[in-house]
Amino acid sequence: MASGLNLKAIGKHLMVVGMKLMKNKLAVLGFVNMKVIHIAVNKRSPKHAQAGVVLFFALIALVVMSLAAAALIRSVDTGNLISGNLAFKRSATISADSGTETAIAWLLAEVPANLNANNLGQAYYATSVDDPLTPLVDEGDPKALVDAAAKNAEGSGVVAGKDVSGNTITYVIQRLCNAPGTPLPDTCLFGPSKDKASFDNAGMACPNPTCSSEAGPIYRVTAKVVGPKNTVSYIQAFLS
Repeated sequence: MASGLNLKAIGKHLMVVGMKLMKNKLAVLGFVNMKVIHIAVNKRSPKHAQAGVVLFFALIALVVMSLAAAALIRSVDTGNLISGNLAFKRSATISADSGTETAIAWLLAEVPANLNANNLGQAYYATSVDDPLTPLVDEGDPKALVDAAAKNAEGSGVVAGKDVSGNTITYVIQRLCNAPGTPLPDTCLFGPSKDKASFDNAGMACPNPTCSSEAGPIYRVTAKVVGPKNTVSYIQAFLS
């Protein structure tokens, strides 16, 4: 009987020890699990830190796209500006015809003998080389001449040298001679005579033997146009 009680006591003692061991083992396992969780959290933290790198590259892409859009807008504006300038240039060149037409009308109305001398009031010069009698202008430079001593164009739609488009038109007329006075083959550049005019020699200087009494000197008309946007255009026409 006593031995049976001892066995029961030993059994209970073993059960208590076993329970304690199991509790200690669970505690150890829980501690290990906590360490694993802690380690897992530490391993995930670098992934969260990399989220800012994506935002950085997104901002760079946005800046690049903004610069590309600004360059495109600037390119379009430059193209429109060039197109506008070309349009004003073309308008000024076309308007220069009014100066040429005014010069032709004046030449046709003048007596040929009056064309042997300068007529500064009409912006007409009997020579195309620098004349010491007119020190303020240089007849040898038609551009400088039309800039300094030109006459306003006239005609339909032209008032005080300005047409309906706002272009200011001026011109000068020069006889292609080395000296004033009666035009001679030795001093002037002659156009083809009426009986010698053809496609082959039109506008060319004729040799002395072919310069008949019907041939006349060549006149150069230089017209200048200043547009409303400060567009400047020069044209020249040669008349015979």
